[in-house]
Amino acid sequence: MKKPKAEQAALAPRLLNVAEAASYLGVTIFFMRTLHWEKQVRGLKLGHRLLFDKADLDLFVERAKASA
Repeated sequence: MKKPKAEQAALAPRLLNVAEAASYLGVTIFFMRTLHWEKQVRGLKLGHRLLFDKADLDLFVERAKASA
């Protein structure tokens, strides 16, 4: 039995690793790391892992649309 969309969204992780964040934005992993290095997208460092909040990724997209 499939779960309702609202419940699926609630279960989706908020933090994404580099590969997941790159997929979410539709860019390469290298470009995702470049965005982080250039401080265009904030990341969270947990140990050796670099994680991105979906809200920060959405904010990056909105800013990019506004400047285009």
